[in-house]
Amino acid sequence: MTGVPESDLPSGGGAPDDEPRVVAALSLVRPPVSTAQDVLETVAALALERGFVRPTFAQALVDRERQHPTGLPTPTPVAIPHTDVEHVVRPALAAVLLDPPVAFGEMGGMGSDVAVRLVVVLMVTDPAGQVGLLSRLITALRAPDLGSVLADVQEPDGLAAAVQGLIGPPGA
Repeated sequence: MTGVPESDLPSGGGAPDDEPRVVAALSLVRPPVSTAQDVLETVAALALERGFVRPTFAQALVDRERQHPTGLPTPTPVAIPHTDVEHVVRPALAAVLLDPPVAFGEMGGMGSDVAVRLVVVLMVTDPAGQVGLLSRLITALRAPDLGSVLADVQEPDGLAAAVQGLIGPPGA
């Protein structure tokens, strides 16, 4: 056991699955951040404090985002940062709603930036499932109504529920 309080476990049961779920205790609504690195370090510190990741997670996440940017110019711009499984203790997703938007490098882009409004940080322990999860996330986060879904979100519980609702249940 990693010492994670029961309230910080992904919703849907006491024992976490291999596929992560959005965890409200790791999610943030309009945090005071101004750069992609600020966003990543803030989420990583929260995840470390709650026992979801190892101390190496923050630097690995920042380094990977620099080398392989994850910003997507979807109708509501999003980023899906992630890193290798050895930096993760317990699977989870952290959602961060940004206002004002924060610049992330564009995935597959040639140095261009995307003004991101939603960040979903992946913390996975099963590398085989990461590609499928990324694919589901990208599909879900392309929803044209994502902006209106997020417009009414005021707190982490609501953000986690909204993003999980878009993604669907684990294993879907």
